[in-house]
Amino acid sequence: MMYLFGIKKRDMQRVVSEVKRTCLLHRETMCADRLDQAHETTYTRSDDSGNYSITISGGNGVALASSSQTREDGGTANNNVVTDGTTTNFDFAYDAVKAAHYTVTNLSPLKDAKGKPMNVNLDTFIFSKGSPASFVAKEILGAIKSGRKPQSAERDGSGVPEFSIVELPYITTNTGYWYALDSSMQGGSGNLEYGLQYKEAQPIQLDEQHQVYTTKELQCSATYLADYGFNDFRGIVGSSNDNA
Repeated sequence: MMYLFGIKKRDMQRVVSEVKRTCLLHRETMCADRLDQAHETTYTRSDDSGNYSITISGGNGVALASSSQTREDGGTANNNVVTDGTTTNFDFAYDAVKAAHYTVTNLSPLKDAKGKPMNVNLDTFIFSKGSPASFVAKEILGAIKSGRKPQSAERDGSGVPEFSIVELPYITTNTGYWYALDSSMQGGSGNLEYGLQYKEAQPIQLDEQHQVYTTKELQCSATYLADYGFNDFRGIVGSSNDNA
């Protein structure tokens, strides 16, 4: 009877799947917040309990994208905000792609703990899905792949290497922000030293169902246990897209 009228009739399988999807969406959104607020050290989120503040500064006390990243060797601060030495926080265009590479190699190469220049190779650009910058990136990449100079009538081949594009629908506040990273240095490939980190102690799983005997209501919930953030800024650069 419980199966016929409680589970099957109420379509509990669909409800359970929706509960799990809600957890998945929550996880993706919370992780994307680290990029959505990459130029800030705190931000405010809202849930059923109301508003609350989250601190997302790194161990050096600054944001993920900052010109004041402290160095272990005591040298001049590292910078991982996109710049060509004159303009900072480029809006996305072909000159911004070149500036991103310039930021990690020519202007003031990112230094390791001993003050030695690091070999950072930016190969992935991240955007808010559907943002103007993401469409420009696709146009630029298409031109590069065809051996043409992006955003130009010239047919000369591009000197900028091809790159991958990642569009995240979960970046919803600062949709103009964009990032470039060296994928080989990110935590997703097993590297726990640099980049964005996600550590899961318990995957998304359905909790035991509970029946309220007085009303015959079935209660379902799902939980997961994880920590997320960033470990080391090196290997990623960001722009707030305002040409400061």
